Amino acid sequence: MRTEEGQRRGHFDWVLFLCILVLLLFSLAVVYSSSAAYAEYKFGEYDVFFRSHLRNVLLAFLAMIIAYKIDLEFWKRWANGLIYFSLFLLVVVLFYSSPVKGATRWIDLGWINFQPSEIAKFALIIYIAKIVSERYELKDDFWLVPMPVFFWILIFCILIALQPNFSSSLIIFVVSIIILFISKVKIKYLLNFSLFSFVIGIIYSVTATYRLNRIVDFWSYFTSSGKNSIAYQTQQALLALGNGGLWGLGPGKSRQSFLFLPESYGDYIFSVIGEEYGFFGTILLILFICFVLSRIYKITQKCSDLYAYILSSGIFIVLSIYTIVNAFVNIGLLPSTGLPMPFISYGGSAVVIYGIMIGIILNINKMNKIKESL
Repeated sequence: MRTEEGQRRGHFDWVLFLCILVLLLFSLAVVYSSSAAYAEYKFGEYDVFFRSHLRNVLLAFLAMIIAYKIDLEFWKRWANGLIYFSLFLLVVVLFYSSPVKGATRWIDLGWINFQPSEIAKFALIIYIAKIVSERYELKDDFWLVPMPVFFWILIFCILIALQPNFSSSLIIFVVSIIILFISKVKIKYLLNFSLFSFVIGIIYSVTATYRLNRIVDFWSYFTSSGKNSIAYQTQQALLALGNGGLWGLGPGKSRQSFLFLPESYGDYIFSVIGEEYGFFGTILLILFICFVLSRIYKITQKCSDLYAYILSSGIFIVLSIYTIVNAFVNIGLLPSTGLPMPFISYGGSAVVIYGIMIGIILNINKMNKIKESL
């Protein structure tokens, strides 16, 4: 007969935990490799980004453990509070933060800076899971379920787009709609809201020359030579992937990260991985991430609690879409978006939020195991 301690150990998904740990450790290696040249040029110290990322990885690991220990009801109980806190941060960042590369996306507290959009994304998933699960029988009543959720989606997306961060705003919108779709909210509500938001998005897209040029350039990339300044990142990313060939140049031997490829340690780290580890290295990484996602999907499908199911589904959707979009941007199938590769790219708030998400998934798995054993 299994002891109580042995049962608790059996409830913990060590496979998922170790896979995430491997990804985070791998991210330390590739962030160091891809950022060293730029860090030396910019700050005179080659390990500036590595030290920062190491701190963030440790924080993410700690956040994952804490989130695993916290009861799921805690998140449901504080869903409204998280929404209002995120709203406060999104307003603050617009008026009281210093622009970085032309955008006000970060709040700098001196010892740490973070993106409110990452917290808002997390808060929105929890809020949708709470509202839909608590009012599931009334989900067809527009004013009780769809309308409150649509309101916060629209407010958050507008505030994030004003930073400006249109790509994050768009992805958060898509993620939210997919979560509502799998929650079986009426299709006509989702279509009408999507159409309304699409019109607003089109108007917003053409109000800034750089956004319009990015779209036009992306189209011209497939119809002509595409050799202009806007497509520079894509060109350099493809060069990095081409340099890597099948087997890569070897760890730490990237050429494009030597001030050629912008954001080589962030948005375009996948291209540096392709350059250093080759085609087979990138395929292995994608397969490894797919295994992690399949693990999360299986945990989601075993949920008997509606709130846990929607919450787990939302996390699965976020990780899947961000991985796909980042990879597609790096290989030139999507225009530059500024979205990181989950668990791999350099980052602060994103890495920590992903750590919390995995902690929640591990907690949901524990709940599933406990219910199965009863």
